[in-house]
Amino acid sequence: METNRKLTVVRLLVLGVLVAAFNAKPASAQIVRGKFTLPFTARWSLATLPAGDYSFTLDKSSADGMVTVNRGKRTMAMIPTTAINYSTSGGSELVLEEGAVRELRLPGIGLTFAYPAHNPRNQAAPEVAQVAHTIPVAVAKAGR
Repeated sequence: METNRKLTVVRLLVLGVLVAAFNAKPASAQIVRGKFTLPFTARWSLATLPAGDYSFTLDKSSADGMVTVNRGKRTMAMIPTTAINYSTSGGSELVLEEGAVRELRLPGIGLTFAYPAHNPRNQAAPEVAQVAHTIPVAVAKAGR
């Protein structure tokens, strides 16, 4: 009788561990979704994005992450992140300087991604005043 009770307890423990393992969501597989509207043509890394409405996903499964920018159902760019700063203050936004995205700020998940300037040899920069712009980003809750 004591042996049956011990077997029952062991079975319940094993079942509990299996249920927990199958329901676990690793933090490294987190995906963040968001939306923004560009009021003018802008560069983001190697991509040139026309004015309009966009959505993005940030896949944080790699060490740095990858931002996929979509316009409707069309993928416009896949942009690797180059630097990560930790920040939890301010609003979610894109920061543009001289017509190019320099930062993606996502304080809701505690991250700011920085993007270096890109100087293509045979293309003129978008004609935008030489000022910094911030564009609000609507971010959905992080999930898997």
